[in-house]
Amino acid sequence: MRAVREKQSLVTGLVSGIAVLGAILIVVLFLFYPVETGRLGLGTRATLGSVGTLLLVGGIRPFLPWFSRQSLVYPLLVGVALAAISPWYFLIYLPAHAGEGLVGEQLASSMITENTSNGIVEVGFAYPIFTPTVSLRNDGIFTREVDIYLRMLDGNNEPALFRAVRADLPDARLSVEASVRGLLSQSRGFLFIPVAIPPGNTVQGRVVFIISDLNDGSTFDEALGRSYPAEFQVRDSASGELVASFPMTSI
Repeated sequence: MRAVREKQSLVTGLVSGIAVLGAILIVVLFLFYPVETGRLGLGTRATLGSVGTLLLVGGIRPFLPWFSRQSLVYPLLVGVALAAISPWYFLIYLPAHAGEGLVGEQLASSMITENTSNGIVEVGFAYPIFTPTVSLRNDGIFTREVDIYLRMLDGNNEPALFRAVRADLPDARLSVEASVRGLLSQSRGFLFIPVAIPPGNTVQGRVVFIISDLNDGSTFDEALGRSYPAEFQVRDSASGELVASFPMTSI
């Protein structure tokens, strides 16, 4: 009889441990993988939250004297009540309080080496490399993937559009963009497009622009000195839709 009880206790402890581990894994998923969870539907996120709560309540029951002495009805009622918080948050509270769209801001024109200024560095090419520090905040309820552009007007009032350096290039041919990407990819703090922003989160970092001459023949340095109108444009990576814009400032 004693051996049977010990075996039952062992099985109960094993099942409880697995349940607690499952609950911890769900918490880790939400905390450390916000980009991936932000791509899930609200119903899926609500279900995951409820499952995690029920696993946690069921897993810790054998280790709580009050719970373990009570009928199974009491822990079940507590678990259901706590599990209801997740659907309420994801399906009611979050859609009602979340904002729309994306907000961007330039924080600095960072330098890469001591010999550079205004975030421009020569890396052996004919083009300057501009690396402003930007902040992007996603006020929506889903993960957004965006591309970042720098739009400038030259002295002839003609627009010039520069795309930030991409994380993945369409081919393996050597190019200025590929060389710059390889040069800076080993350094922390750089953002390469598309930039993934979890819902309700802010991403900060330095984006990289390879600046060729403007349409009127002015260099980027000259354009900055003449205060040509310039702004950053944030576009949806899939559709190309403009989702935000904010001015470029010489900080």
